Amino acid sequence: MRHAVLLLLLAAPGAPSSEPGIVVERTVRVTFTDVLNARREIHRKEVVRVRGSDLSVTDLTFGGRLIVRAGLKKVWKADPLAGTYSELTFDEVAAHRKRALDELRAVRARVPGTVDEKELTALLEGLDEYAAEPRVELRAAGAAREIVVNGDRLRASVEVDGAHKADGYVEALSGIGAFHPAVAAKLKELGGFPKKGSIRYVLFLDRVHEQFEATSIRGEEVADAEFELPPGLKRVPLEGLEPPVERKPAKPAAFDSGFKEDEVERKNNPFQMGEKKP
Repeated sequence: MRHAVLLLLLAAPGAPSSEPGIVVERTVRVTFTDVLNARREIHRKEVVRVRGSDLSVTDLTFGGRLIVRAGLKKVWKADPLAGTYSELTFDEVAAHRKRALDELRAVRARVPGTVDEKELTALLEGLDEYAAEPRVELRAAGAAREIVVNGDRLRASVEVDGAHKADGYVEALSGIGAFHPAVAAKLKELGGFPKKGSIRYVLFLDRVHEQFEATSIRGEEVADAEFELPPGLKRVPLEGLEPPVERKPAKPAAFDSGFKEDEVERKNNPFQMGEKKP
């Protein structure tokens, strides 16, 4: 009887998941496009670790790390090779993002009826900012599942591993504004963790297009250390989102505010005539 009650508790809605974490090894081709439409493309191998709604993405090729702690509402971006890291709260990410988007909307308002207005509208929509609530659909496309916004904007086309859920992964990235809430809801309806395909999202102020294929997806214990920064890094502003630290020129060590520049120049002037005696 006792065993039967235990089994019922484990199967009940809201019971803790029997899967302690998800570890995904994958190859990725990722394109970042900033607000000035400058692009950079990276090919890398990475490990994605999810535990609850916490996320860690380790770039095995270049050494970078993205850590999102939804429970703490904080995000870190580390570059161990450069010896630096950036840290922001979710509220700080949202505030910096709002400031940038408000500026884009203000610029668009000054150029109505122009090509610039259309381009700025496309940019804002690429950053998941729409004039009205977007219409988001989940469609079947052969072995893949597609998420489409407003009938023609493809946000994801993926095959999934039905043995592992994507909810924690989606919640972590949504905390830093990666997905519009309506897109995030459809991602949770995929029925599993994306294992192959492409997905578009926003990372801070970059539009990101990932094309990926998982070589391994497994459930296992994920240590606390995977969601912590490497030691010995120096904190710096997050490039492209936070303004750089203001740098004031140092006062020269030999500077004397009492110098009389006119006297010095007069003494060093080889054409200076000597004073005439009366």
